[in-house]
Amino acid sequence: MLTVLLSILKIIGIILLCILLLILVILLLVLFVPVRYRINGYRKVNDDVPVRASARITWLFHILNITFRYPEEAFIRVRIFCFTVFSTQKSTDRKQAGKKKSKKEETESKKTVAEVKVISEKKQEAEKTESVKQEPAKEEIKNTPVPAEEKEENSEEKPALLKFIRKLFAILKNIKYTIRKICDKIKHIIKNIRYYIDIIKSDSFKNAWTVCGGKAILLLKSILPGKLTGNFTIGTGDPASTAQILSIWGILYPLIGNHINIVPDFNNSIIEGDFFIQGKITVFKVLKTAIIVYFHKDLRRVIRLFKKEAA
Repeated sequence: MLTVLLSILKIIGIILLCILLLILVILLLVLFVPVRYRINGYRKVNDDVPVRASARITWLFHILNITFRYPEEAFIRVRIFCFTVFSTQKSTDRKQAGKKKSKKEETESKKTVAEVKVISEKKQEAEKTESVKQEPAKEEIKNTPVPAEEKEENSEEKPALLKFIRKLFAILKNIKYTIRKICDKIKHIIKNIRYYIDIIKSDSFKNAWTVCGGKAILLLKSILPGKLTGNFTIGTGDPASTAQILSIWGILYPLIGNHINIVPDFNNSIIEGDFFIQGKITVFKVLKTAIIVYFHKDLRRVIRLFKKEAA
């Protein structure tokens, strides 16, 4: 009996150990295997399809594969291994079926509209005949004399001068109230500005900025694409505004000059070209920076001060 129990416990332990190892392997894969993305597209004015774009996100040797294409009804497909989990092709088929149904409904509605028009025309003719009959009765009502009591009520109105004085006093009171309100708001804004300036000058803000700012910059560098290429022809039709765009590109040239090429067109208003972006994101780096930023004491204190919870 003991040997049987021990063998059963041994088998259960091996199974649990295998499950734990499998969970650990999955966690390590999720944390350290990067998610790769690739985006490309182009725009050509004289082409049949002027704008085209496609994106693909893959993970772990294309086990997870997400594709996006435009202008094919903004096609999106999510696949795990060889199985499609989500796809918008079904929705497009439904839309096409819905269009066919709508065409049938339109033909039926046109028939009903024609019938309604005939009925409405008959009603309008009947209303016109009734209005012609009622016109003489209205003229008789207009010609009736106004009674004397109504004339007396109109003559008993208050003088206009008293009304004008009361309105003027009410306007002056409102102006005084609004001026006081504006002054109070200005004082409140000045107090808030001074309060936030003191927070920015504090040592806790400086420490939080140096630690968290550096980590955020490193995270951005890891997320930003490794490959970036683009060739564009840009023209606004106005040489001055085209020159302004080129000046902005000249400022950003140390960062993107080797990757993006811009050809100006000073005569025509045109935007066309192509681009290609490729990069990767590691979950471990994102989690690491998030944990460091979240548990930083100075940053949490600064956030409380900005919310005025620890003021």
